[in-house]
Amino acid sequence: MKVMIAAGGTGGHIYPALALAERIQKKEPGTEIVFFGSDNRMEAKLIPSEGYRFYGFTMSGMNGGIAAKAASLFSLLKAEKYCRSILQKERPSICIGFGNYISVPLIKAAHALKIPTMLHEQNSFAGKANRYLAKYADAIVGCYESSLEQFPISKTRILGNPEAAQAAETVWDPHTLETLGLDTKIPFVVFMMGSLGSSSVSKVIDEALPLLHSDFQVIAAAGRSNDYQFQYPSNDRIKIVDYVDGKMMLKGCSLAVVRAGATTMAEICAIGTPSILIPSPYVPNNHQYHNAMELVNAEAADIIEEKDLNAQALADRINALMENKDARMTMHSNAAKLGRADAADQIIAWIKEMAE
Repeated sequence: MKVMIAAGGTGGHIYPALALAERIQKKEPGTEIVFFGSDNRMEAKLIPSEGYRFYGFTMSGMNGGIAAKAASLFSLLKAEKYCRSILQKERPSICIGFGNYISVPLIKAAHALKIPTMLHEQNSFAGKANRYLAKYADAIVGCYESSLEQFPISKTRILGNPEAAQAAETVWDPHTLETLGLDTKIPFVVFMMGSLGSSSVSKVIDEALPLLHSDFQVIAAAGRSNDYQFQYPSNDRIKIVDYVDGKMMLKGCSLAVVRAGATTMAEICAIGTPSILIPSPYVPNNHQYHNAMELVNAEAADIIEEKDLNAQALADRINALMENKDARMTMHSNAAKLGRADAADQIIAWIKEMAE
């Protein structure tokens, strides 16, 4: 079996694709996996670094005025022609698109060549590329029940995010705290605003740190590309660092304060991490808010929208939850009910069914 995957643009599309590829190689070791993506975005370096063959193409998105849209349409037609030539050479058993406009030419070309096609939608509110591609897809995998309202029910299954399996298998290592100079016996809260960080939220976190109670520890991951410089100094109870292992932190913490990206949501549910969600308002379709509300409505998480965020409100919410173990246990239980640790295996079973 040979699987060709289109993934690109952001980590939210790329990492689930890589997680599925890793699981396929583990479960079906004879399978060959080839990737397609933009040759000038993060996937062009990240995917080959993981050892996968990669075809890249320069393609522009559909944002902008009439001239930009015309240029995008022209690049799409060129990309689709290129994808046809790749597919005729590679002859994959199935093609899978993980969203983003770079999926469009591969899935359309595969459909034209009668190669089975699958889409994976990570978010509660589907992206434009997947909504457009739905008519060309033979199978659509969603992570939330809302996908059944956005895609044809006859070819849509709610199987979850492949990253969930990796999160569920994470084993907490107390040494992680020791390396930061923290006490392994004291519970901790972790702040994570993604690998790039958020300058606006970081400022609020910085101001909230001195308002937090002293009976728990704090790890604030600033992000490697964050413009904001924390003013509150690290001490024996509060540590401000550039980067942490996200899955490890979600596994060991008593409470996480995080964005509501698709991968983070999958990991929270797979692990059952109690959380306060601060969805980014700067993403397409406000999809992080929709992701967050899936958990909030299930009483699996709390939410503070960025427009309502201030230091006192954030500190009060954290302090109250850290004092209320029952509330956190309820979040843990309800998040775990939404977790789909077998997502990758379920997707692989469907891939094999289609490829055969």
